Amino acid sequence: MCGRPAKPARRVFLARSAAMAGTAALAGLIGPGKPAIAKTAKGDVGYQDHPHDGKSCGQCKFFAPDGSNPKSGSCEVVAGVVSRDGWCTMFSAKVDAQS
Repeated sequence: MCGRPAKPARRVFLARSAAMAGTAALAGLIGPGKPAIAKTAKGDVGYQDHPHDGKSCGQCKFFAPDGSNPKSGSCEVVAGVVSRDGWCTMFSAKVDAQS
């Protein structure tokens, strides 16, 4: 260049780009592990082992049925085993793929 110092905006951009690249590399080394968000206790979300207004865990997008016991499963949000017939305040209906 002509002996002029780089513009401050360019320096900031380069510094931030380097920091982001370092963060991405570190994340790649750590890899997938624990979920970023810890599961919530049943009592904290008003979990009950019966439906509420016709809604139940079996209809929720967070519910994953247990292969060995069709009446229970796990939840992406709530800690522990949950009943297919249960319900909590985190209920979110599954999206119908045919829509």
